[in-house]
Amino acid sequence: MKPFSFLYLLFVLIPFSTKGQATTVNNSTEKIALQKIALVYRDERQNVTINQLLRPNQFPFKPIKHLNIGITYVDCWLRFALKNATDQNIDLFLALESMVNDSVFLYKVVNQKVVETTIMGENLPFSTRKVKHQVPVFKIQLLPHEQAQYFLKTPGNGQPMNLTAYLLNAEGFHVWDVQKMFFLGIIYGILLLILLLNFSFYLITKEKIYLVFSLQVLFSTLCIIYFDGFIYQYIFPNSGYWANQTIAIALCFTFVFSNRFISDFFNLKQLVPWAYQVFKYTTVLIFIILAFSFVHPWGFNTFIASITTLTSLVAILLLVSILAVKRRGFSSYFFGLVATVGLIIFGTFFQLFVIGLAPDIFFTHYAMHLAVAVQSVFLALAVNDKFRVIREENAYYQIKLVEALNQYSQNLMTNIEAERQRLAVDIHDGLGQNLLTIRNKILRTLKQKSVSAAMQDTLHTLLDITTDTLDDTRAMSYNLRPPILSTMGLTVAIQALVEKMRDSSNLEISLQMPESVDDVVHKDLDINIYRILQEGFSNVMKHAKASKIDLKLVKKEAQLDIFFQDNGVGYVSYEKINGQGILGIKERVTLLGGSINIVSEVGSGTLLFISIPIKNHANN
Repeated sequence: MKPFSFLYLLFVLIPFSTKGQATTVNNSTEKIALQKIALVYRDERQNVTINQLLRPNQFPFKPIKHLNIGITYVDCWLRFALKNATDQNIDLFLALESMVNDSVFLYKVVNQKVVETTIMGENLPFSTRKVKHQVPVFKIQLLPHEQAQYFLKTPGNGQPMNLTAYLLNAEGFHVWDVQKMFFLGIIYGILLLILLLNFSFYLITKEKIYLVFSLQVLFSTLCIIYFDGFIYQYIFPNSGYWANQTIAIALCFTFVFSNRFISDFFNLKQLVPWAYQVFKYTTVLIFIILAFSFVHPWGFNTFIASITTLTSLVAILLLVSILAVKRRGFSSYFFGLVATVGLIIFGTFFQLFVIGLAPDIFFTHYAMHLAVAVQSVFLALAVNDKFRVIREENAYYQIKLVEALNQYSQNLMTNIEAERQRLAVDIHDGLGQNLLTIRNKILRTLKQKSVSAAMQDTLHTLLDITTDTLDDTRAMSYNLRPPILSTMGLTVAIQALVEKMRDSSNLEISLQMPESVDDVVHKDLDINIYRILQEGFSNVMKHAKASKIDLKLVKKEAQLDIFFQDNGVGYVSYEKINGQGILGIKERVTLLGGSINIVSEVGSGTLLFISIPIKNHANN
């Protein structure tokens, strides 16, 4: 053997040379890893007893790299020796890192005799534990100058076995426990925050995807609560069966809601139909596996093995699905991809940890915690990002819809005004001219001397009717399309409208228009301002019972403000505020890009305040 090879072998064997020897402890012994002082014996036949082990040199105890045994049907025995070199009693705690062992036996042997036996595990009631902790913690007491051997046995029942443990004094135990609780507090705090936020979003938006995601986070959290021992400690302290069964139920529904969430969130039914079908079949398979888990122990062992395999397959399917969705342009794939990659990485380490191929270190021990936290955080970001995009798209389409409706309304109003103008021309040029012709013929007939007195009376009656009808026709034509608006402009048309209302009613109308309002809006939109005022006067005459109207048009740099105030009875019901007249005014104000505010009190009149942007600013 080469010198360097010999030195290397010596270096490797030195740590194991201390195993099996008595480890001296005292009151200052803060923390000792069990794997550094313990030897292991694997009882493949599962028939060795403690008394048989006390026979010298009968069973070969060997060193072991780490005490995370994994899934096994072999009974494992650990042996270590402790020596009290002081004159005082020494109290130590043997704290296991894992609570998944169904039963753990600790034998204290002094002078080749068993002097104390302690049993812990999930199958035993939590209330029987001397140290009330979520994981098995054995209390070890050494008398002054006492040397004792300890044998730790865990039966192999086809489930994960992890005997990683530490010898701790009271202070070391407290520090060890506080460090674990601090980390778990961070993890549970993050998950609780995500759970509450998404459930709140569901209550606000009624979007089912928030509820599905909340349930996924809830059952994922229940899984890690089980592995931390809190299910056994607080929920089923007297039932090992249901404590174990909780993890089967939690894992099952985690998969179910995860499959549903992924399918709905990424719209796999439309974008990746084959993945959607696979997720459906996977969900059915999970419920079948869950049914087996209720039959302990073989059914539960089958569930553990099946779910471990299924986890890898689902994670790979999830990754493939997300990549397939990306090719179809899904906007929030990045967060989903990161969540899936994190799940695969941490999930792989956790699976290696469960089957015993990875030691019990911080990264592997809390791999499931990290997997759940990373997936929950990034999926929450993905949900938020998706709905951000949806909100932006909805806002964009809403704006486009409003623009389209406004354009439609404007086109409709334009067509209506064009039709009114055509009717006005037809009435004026057709019916008006015919009436004028009839009137002239009646006048010529009256001038004839051969007309009798009776006929003259009849013709005078017809002349009056024809004249009134002609006046009504001209008024109708004017109302349909006031020609003064086209010839003289909006300012003169408003003044003429006010004069007409003064002449045709008993209203006292005050008009304040300090400057011209021509060219405030595009020429073809002038009619809308005219109709707004016309409808305002009509509403006052029909409903307000007013005696006075104050009309004020103020032209500012960027807008035209219209104040239309009456001293009438005011609006006495919501229906009148939203009557056809007001709705027509509101619609025309909207077409002009303006705003309207109606202030009305019963007995105090009504004020219409309308603000219309001036066309130059509107274009900007």
